[in-house]
Amino acid sequence: MSDVTYRHELDGVRAIAVLAVVLFHVGYPDMSGGFVGVDVFFVLSGYLICGQTYLRLQAGNYSATEFFARRIRRLSTAYFACFLVTALLANAYFLRSEMQVVADGFLGSITFTNNWNLMTSMGYFSGPAHENPFLHTWSLSIEEQFYIVLPMLILLTRRKPRVFAGLLAGLFVLSLGLTLFSGDIVHDREARFFSSFFRVWELASGGLVFLALHHRLLPERVPLAPLAGLGLVLAPVYLLDASWLYPGWGTVLPVAGTLILIAFARPGHSRVARFLASRPMAYIGRISYGTYLWHWPLIVGVLYYGKHMSDELRAVLLLISLGLGALSYHLVEMPVRRIPVVGRKRHLYALFAVQFAVLLAVAVWLLDQPGRADPGEDAQLETLKAEVMNVHPRWDDCWGNTSPETFCQLGADAVPGAGADFFVWGDSMANSALAAFDAYGRAHGESGFLATAPACAPLLDAGFRVDCIEYNRKILAYLDAAPPMDVFLVARWSFYSEGYGNIGNTPGQKPLLRTDGTRPEDNFALFAEALEATIAHLSERHRVIVVNNIPDFPASVPKSMLRILRFGTEPLRVTRGEFERRSGRAVAEVRRVTEANGALHVAAQDWFCDADQCNYQIDGVPLFIDNVHLGPLGNEVLQQAIASVLEREVPQ
Repeated sequence: MSDVTYRHELDGVRAIAVLAVVLFHVGYPDMSGGFVGVDVFFVLSGYLICGQTYLRLQAGNYSATEFFARRIRRLSTAYFACFLVTALLANAYFLRSEMQVVADGFLGSITFTNNWNLMTSMGYFSGPAHENPFLHTWSLSIEEQFYIVLPMLILLTRRKPRVFAGLLAGLFVLSLGLTLFSGDIVHDREARFFSSFFRVWELASGGLVFLALHHRLLPERVPLAPLAGLGLVLAPVYLLDASWLYPGWGTVLPVAGTLILIAFARPGHSRVARFLASRPMAYIGRISYGTYLWHWPLIVGVLYYGKHMSDELRAVLLLISLGLGALSYHLVEMPVRRIPVVGRKRHLYALFAVQFAVLLAVAVWLLDQPGRADPGEDAQLETLKAEVMNVHPRWDDCWGNTSPETFCQLGADAVPGAGADFFVWGDSMANSALAAFDAYGRAHGESGFLATAPACAPLLDAGFRVDCIEYNRKILAYLDAAPPMDVFLVARWSFYSEGYGNIGNTPGQKPLLRTDGTRPEDNFALFAEALEATIAHLSERHRVIVVNNIPDFPASVPKSMLRILRFGTEPLRVTRGEFERRSGRAVAEVRRVTEANGALHVAAQDWFCDADQCNYQIDGVPLFIDNVHLGPLGNEVLQQAIASVLEREVPQ
């Protein structure tokens, strides 16, 4: 036996994996953990590839060149078609200033290094990720890296099956230990998502369960095990979200569930297995590779064109993704799979060489595109492009500072050695509001300091990350020793209370941690308690002014305005009612806690939203540099909101 026996039920597991990923990517609220589908794919790939490799080692007929030929036959033509079409369409429709991301992603994809490229460029859950048509190839890069390294390791084991098994076990233990116990030491929470080191154990675990089955180390049947395995795969899809450190302890659930299904889900004595092996599930599993390849460029294209996700559109995108997967399977993948490896190996290598040469030429061409700005673009288009992520010059200098010598200075020039007249403390929203507070200080002849850390709200003993809690304690220690002054608290409050923001747009998430690193049962209650403790503590020494929630939008404001001009897409629209439904509870609680503790309240939302809708532009000029952070004009509006409270003005 030189091949792993085909099992229809495992195609059913693939179906669950790809559906989870697609449903997550199109934004179904109940699928906040759908990204675990990739972990299921890793385990299944490890089971298949390591299993085939082990059997050939046992039979004494393992060939590295045949192994690569099989991988070429299985994968290369499908991704060649998808990558080529995606690159050409992106070049036709994207702005030249956006093509650098496309070019980098394309080059990383064809060289199987896109996961490392993404580690240094963007987070998987960040807003810019939804404008990168090659984001999803990070997982393909990890698999290809595994396929490249595996034959090299086999040569080191001198093709001995027992040594190969020991090597798999060693890789599993090392990678799993790194994943569970490294925290943020090796990579930060964004980079670790893409790291191969944190995924090897998933691939190795599939190989180990094959060895256990092959050597009959596991019982043939365990009652209810398939049902438990299915539950472990499905539960994280609904329970996890992007606030988890991932891969981490939460990853154990879908991996363990997949291993249980591989080991015990047999159609002969399991209803779960019969369901997974049913024709619809098995078929979706067979087309899962093409579905995965095509679904993300499709979603990016729809979002780029300016469409807002609705349940109807999500359903349509799911069906189109499956349709493209079916076309890829029948028209591209299957014809190539019929080429026999034995006797036609050179043809497969030649096919791969031609495809790679074409893709490499396209990559060189794409890398040249960012420097080719369209001279026909009018002044308004250029002005809008300049507002995309138009951060102030000191943006990078203001993060994480904890002393007067390092705080970003605001307002009038301070006297050396003297304190500040006011202090601004908050997250990235505070950093984006530097110009508003700088102008406020200059208008009143006062000097100020800005203390800001990304995704770190000014809350006591609660935070998005444990390091936020430590950072806030240092800021509080400074304020406890500083002379009385005005202290402004600025943050994206709905992000911490309701779960809106960079980690997704679904209520009910739990972005806050306690000091011991645990998550509360009631996230909103912890938020309210921490905010009240912060304001009450500061009010004993300082005058506190709390700037309430500024509205956010479903897409980058300047980019959306560009697309309106270029494609005639529908304008962004967030009604006042939608804002109240999404953020009203947070706004009300911030106001209640502020006023209950004698602090001043700045109703920023009333300056950005009128009775009907929340505004993202004034006279064609965007208020934001992305979907929430303030641009120059947005800072002017915020300055007026602050002045309305401190100078007893009212909105006009």
